Amino acid sequence: MTTQLNEQAGKLLIAVIEKHKCDAAMTAARKAGAPGGTVLMGRGTAQSKWLRILGLDDVEKELLYTLLPASLVRPVMNAIRNAPALSRTRGILFTIDVLEAFRRHDSTPAAPSQTQEDTMSDNSPEQSGYELLSVIVNHGSADQVMDAARSAGATGGTVIHARGTARPDDASFFGITIVPEKELVMILAPKDKSARIMESVKAEFKDAEPGSGIAFRTAVESFDMLGSPRR
Repeated sequence: MTTQLNEQAGKLLIAVIEKHKCDAAMTAARKAGAPGGTVLMGRGTAQSKWLRILGLDDVEKELLYTLLPASLVRPVMNAIRNAPALSRTRGILFTIDVLEAFRRHDSTPAAPSQTQEDTMSDNSPEQSGYELLSVIVNHGSADQVMDAARSAGATGGTVIHARGTARPDDASFFGITIVPEKELVMILAPKDKSARIMESVKAEFKDAEPGSGIAFRTAVESFDMLGSPRR
């Protein structure tokens, strides 16, 4: 089965919330028009090395991914934020334009009237002032990534456990050796700090073997928080 992406469904909404709360979030999202979603398991990162020593560092999280048209982004985010079942739940909501890479390479200029309409539309992207930093490293290195990120101003992150494909013909990806277990560290940071955080992470791994991980930044369009005063 294949799913065709188009301009009407190009916003990826990501909700990072407490464990066992994603079902309630998805129920609220569906009522607001979301077609469905995928839930991933992750963990919050330790605030200090001492918490890791005491075994109090891992805070289990769930991540809800749902693909939406631009017109549904704000209604769905508001529905999740105001859901009674999530009234005491803390978390974050943000969106990414998953088609931006295609737009940048589209050499077909838009008609002036269409450009003006897009600019004035209520569906125009909201500039959040944040970027999502994604760092993929070998299993066991996530805390090292977060220590480096915090030294440059990051306040926290979420770790998702993953694995390489383990296929012989997929032995490398952009020069990265595939190993069975990986960790994806997701850090939401203000734009004025994201470059510094990324450089700090790169410096932390300067002596690592070439191709031991990758890091990239993605613009975040909309940002909201659960557990904060209602708007």
